[in-house]
Formats: sequence, C-alpha cells, structure tokens
Amino acid sequence: MGITPLVEVDARKEPRTLGNFRGKVWFDAISSGRVSRWAVKRWLTVTSSHWWAFLVVILAIACVAYADSKVEEVSLGYLYILPLSFSAILLSRRITYTFVAICILFHDLFGPPIHHIQGRILHNLSAIVGFVFVVIILQRFVEQRNSLNELTRHQRDALLKEVELAAEVQRMFLPGPDPEYGCFEIAGMMHPARVVGGDYYDYIAQPDGSLRLVIADVSGKGVAAALLMSATAAAVRIETNEPRNLNEVAKHLNDELCGLQDAGHFVTVLLGELDPRSRRLKYINCGHNPALLLRRDRSDAAWLHASCIPVGLSPEMNCSLEEIALGPADILVWYTDGVTEATDKEGQEFGAKRILEVVRQHSAGNAREICDQLYRAVANFTQRDSLDDDFTVMVVRLKDNPDCNYSPPLFD
Repeated sequence: MGITPLVEVDARKEPRTLGNFRGKVWFDAISSGRVSRWAVKRWLTVTSSHWWAFLVVILAIACVAYADSKVEEVSLGYLYILPLSFSAILLSRRITYTFVAICILFHDLFGPPIHHIQGRILHNLSAIVGFVFVVIILQRFVEQRNSLNELTRHQRDALLKEVELAAEVQRMFLPGPDPEYGCFEIAGMMHPARVVGGDYYDYIAQPDGSLRLVIADVSGKGVAAALLMSATAAAVRIETNEPRNLNEVAKHLNDELCGLQDAGHFVTVLLGELDPRSRRLKYINCGHNPALLLRRDRSDAAWLHASCIPVGLSPEMNCSLEEIALGPADILVWYTDGVTEATDKEGQEFGAKRILEVVRQHSAGNAREICDQLYRAVANFTQRDSLDDDFTVMVVRLKDNPDCNYSPPLFD
C-alpha cells in the first residue's frame, strides 16, 4: 500500500548464540542418555531467575541465627522478618512458609533460654504470629501488584490491537500500486513514525482524463493526527470526485475541516491536477512544503511554494491557482516535513538541498527508484531505526520520450 520497510530481515537466519549452543548440548546429552531428566530438572531450577533470591534468603537466615546464638541476654528473632519479607516478595508460597518453619526452629534453638514451658510456648507462638502476619501482608501486596500488572498488560495489548487496526484502516486511504498514467510515472511512499501517522498522499483519476494529485500533513502526531488525517483523506476523496476546480476543492475542504476541529490543529495540503495530454500541471499549495521541480537539464531546480494558508486554520482562505508546463524527463517531488526535518545524531536537519542532491543523483531512475533512494538517504542520514516524524514522498516523472502519446491510466 505504498509503505516501504527500512530493512528486510530474513527470518530463516538465526545467530548461533552461546545460549543456543548450550541448549543444544543439553538436548544432545538428554537424547544420548548421558544426563538424567532429574538432573536436568534440578539444573534448570538452580539456574532459574530466582536462584539468587533463594540463596540470599538462606544466607540471611543463617546470619540471623548465628547472631542470635551469640547474644544470650536479648532475642534477635525479630530480625528473621527481613529474609522472610524478601522471600515473600520474590519466592513462592511453599518455599516462603518452609523458611517460616526454619526461622521458628532457629528462633527456638538459638534464642535466649526460657526454662518455663509456658513462656517458651508463648515466645514461639508470638514469633509464629508475627512471621506469618508479615508474610501474608507482603504476599497479598505482591498478588495485587501482579494482578494490576496483568490487567495493565491486557489493556495495553488490547490498545495495541486497536491501534494496529486503525493503522490498517489508515492504509486503505493510500493508493495502490504505482500507476502508468500516459507519459507519466508516479510513485509514492508513506512511512509513519509511529504505528499510525498524520501524513496522506493520493492520486485520483478524473472522468475527463486528468489526474488529481494530493499530499497532506496534519499538525501533531499520534492517534489524534491520524484521525484528522483520515477525515482529510475522506474529504479529499469526496471533493475531488465532484466537478470542481482546485480553488473550489480547497475552499470546500477548508470549510469541512474547520467544522471538525478546533483552531489548534490544521492541515498543510498540496493539490494538483495533471493533464497528460497537454502535460501541464495546475496546483495550489496550502501552506505545504514547496515541491521540487527538476528540469531535464538538471542544472537548476524550481520550487512550488505555498500560495495560501494551511487548510482548517481559518474560515477565510484565498488561494491562487498556479500552472506549469512539464517536459520530457522532468521530475516532480512532493514531500512532507518529515523528510526535510529528519535530524542526525548531531541535530542537523536533512533539508531541502539534500533532497535536490539525491533526486539529481538518481534522476536517471524511474519514479519508484527515486522514492526508494530518498528513503535510504534519509535513513542513512539519521542513522536510526525510526524517524521523529512521518516520512511521505510522492514522485511524478515524465518519461524521456518526446513522442510519448497519451493512453488511458492503468488503475485498479
């Protein structure tokens, strides 16, 4: 749907890590009978993520028992609460209550001598109540924390599924395969910075044989921008299907978006109408980034600057319609600010000059190749796996054939 991944990963190639090698050794040993299943089970238990907590609790209990045996006048049994608390938080119930029994035994053996049987029973009973109370309170806390984490995880997964579904719906607004429109090659690409994006591009064939081109960038990021982008895409589709000129389309689009959202959000839009017979392009730039026009000689570039304010910013909008003639091998590049404002590790922006350099360097390629080269150039420039803003590019290239004749577009 016009979205190109940065790196293709071959799922069949898995690195042979040390962990994988050890696992293979264990598997081979079990298969050959050299190691019993009981030994493997014990080894996995020892090497689990809680073995260190088990060891710390045992050492702490031993230290408290040793200190309690050296002090005869005062009982240090209350110090057993520390390792028991650690066990209640990190270890299972069965292990924790086993430690409680061990602590009671050590508390009785190494505590100060009590000669009366009633006093000894009361002394140990108070220790049992105190230890069990602390363990139960901490285990309840851990259960509540785990329940909250599980609920949060389920809610996060549900939200991610909804966002992914929204991304699928958003892709439906993007055009399909690159069309062959007469003498023109057209290609586009939208790579969102997040799961959903606020950029949009499209090319829509008209009944009279012309082609409407549009690229838009919603202010902001995330879900809110994606929702406004979807509304913009739907409105553009409706307006371009009506028998209206570009000025009327821009005005109706502005009226519709002004009624949908507050003054804090707006949409920059570049609308164009391409006539494949006359090879002329009419366009209106509503606050969008200036499009690049690179002529056949590649010596100089023209920039299609904005002619009015962004859409949805004000109820009043007066746009001027511009028109240019295209010749063989001319290249038009429409893009959003996610391209020019992409930054490297030092904070330097990619900029419009680098777009010109990349297009000029790969001007011999077709429209799709130019799109791909721009994306690679930005990715290499930023040296990051993700971008700060949505990356959207649309390239229109007139074939290098003066005798090229108009033919109906090959749309699905």
